[in-house]
Amino acid sequence: MAGTETPARSDPGYVEHSFDESTETARAAEPEADFAPLADAEPAAGASDAAVDPFQADSLEAQQAFEAAQNAEQEGNEEGAIQEYIRAAKIAEVAREWYLAAVACQRVGDFLLKPPPPMDLERGFRMYRRAVAAYEQCGLFAEARELAYRQMCWKLRTGGVLGLRRSHRLELLLHWAVAGFGFRPMRVVGMGALLILLYAVVYWAADGVVKTGWHGHITFWKALYFSGVTFATVGYGDFIPAPHVRMVAMSEGFLGALTMGFFVAVLANRLSKS
Repeated sequence: MAGTETPARSDPGYVEHSFDESTETARAAEPEADFAPLADAEPAAGASDAAVDPFQADSLEAQQAFEAAQNAEQEGNEEGAIQEYIRAAKIAEVAREWYLAAVACQRVGDFLLKPPPPMDLERGFRMYRRAVAAYEQCGLFAEARELAYRQMCWKLRTGGVLGLRRSHRLELLLHWAVAGFGFRPMRVVGMGALLILLYAVVYWAADGVVKTGWHGHITFWKALYFSGVTFATVGYGDFIPAPHVRMVAMSEGFLGALTMGFFVAVLANRLSKS
């Protein structure tokens, strides 16, 4: 973590540094202001080529500031690029050029989260949060979601550097493993399937499932069926837990109800900004 340099998203060889494969779609190589004049637009009749629409002047200024930041980055002037991107972000936010503001804030965050100076984790996370808010302002919820996920992954990796308590870091790890920080609902489904399988192994090994009027060692598939029914809290009644595994079955039912409720919450969070 601490010795790994993270390239900026603008680099040709950029690879998403996250625990999951990113689903983010590729954005335009050269971000531009939404309200700037179209490059191929015909000038209005009688308008001077030098005339600038006063309602577009702030958008043009934001675009120029962003291009100055890109030039500084290409020249290898990292300190200058950070300052120019911050300036571009401020102008873009005032001009309500949310896309430029988001990309500029994200690139500042990329610089500040890299191990070499000027590494500043707290400030880098704040810039990421500003970028997330700006992406949401212009309706790019997928980008906002992926950047928020990336930020949480960085927080998990650098918990020791940030001085987070061990209990907090464990909580972050569990949140990532179970639900991808609330952004991966299918991971909750996978966790539920794993629990059903593990409990089925316990029932099968302990011979813990019985059926009225039938005696004998149950097959693994019957144990898996009983585990799924118990996890879903359906309770058909065709199979029941043996006395020595009743507490085990009760714990699975509790975890099943909890997991299903958690899945609904994570799915709602995922779909609310899709």
